[in-house]
Amino acid sequence: MLVCTNGSAGSGKSTTAAALAYAAAKKKKRVCVIGLDKQRDISRLLGYDDPDGDEDLPTLYDVVDKICSLAEAVLPAKDSKTKEVIPNLWVVLESKKLDELEFKLAAETARELWMYRLIGELRGRFDVIIFDCPGDVKLATIGAIIAGGEVVGCTKSQEKEARGLTELEDKIVDVAKSYGHTGMPTGIDWVVISEGVDHKSQGKVYKDMEDQLREAYGDIVLETVGDDVKVPEAYTAGQPVTLYAPDCRAAKAFTKIGRQMKLYR
Repeated sequence: MLVCTNGSAGSGKSTTAAALAYAAAKKKKRVCVIGLDKQRDISRLLGYDDPDGDEDLPTLYDVVDKICSLAEAVLPAKDSKTKEVIPNLWVVLESKKLDELEFKLAAETARELWMYRLIGELRGRFDVIIFDCPGDVKLATIGAIIAGGEVVGCTKSQEKEARGLTELEDKIVDVAKSYGHTGMPTGIDWVVISEGVDHKSQGKVYKDMEDQLREAYGDIVLETVGDDVKVPEAYTAGQPVTLYAPDCRAAKAFTKIGRQMKLYR
């Protein structure tokens, strides 16, 4: 299980989660993506533009609200352009009501374990489970980290997102003091840098920040996803970049990242 996260918004979490999910599905792996963000970007990238607009669509908030089980909320991912089901890929949709998660679970004992208590329903059904977290390290993200297997720190070659990784590390250490017995991760396992630059002539500040990230995190920093116009194009089209333009620079980088993570060969 992968937890795509950062303490800062706009760090490429949904882009990374969707790209890796589609790449793994293409390699015949059974993949489920669980969306935790009220912005609902991962839902849109996997074929569902407005989950809240269709009462027949179950969402993760419905699971929290005990309207359905987590297993019942798993839906086939779709190609937003053709509306065809994407083989081997499923999604648990987000809701704007996830903004109320902390209030909803306020009375729960050890509420940080909310996802840990649910995820057992999906164990064994999928080869890869990916959590797409919101741009903060609050209850939704903490729940995913405790339930998850490996933390993927998503960032860009910019100071704000890099600081978000530091905040994330500090929070993991803090949470592990209470919930380390669950087997939760004890730090960041992988770092994915998107919108990277090739050399200083493209932006010295950005290249220096990338060099600092590689120095700080060493071998867990994976292939840099270079700045590629196909990434925003794919977002606008509502598709993972690995589906939208599989031969583009960014798609190839994400596919290599999946191999580095050993999601597939």
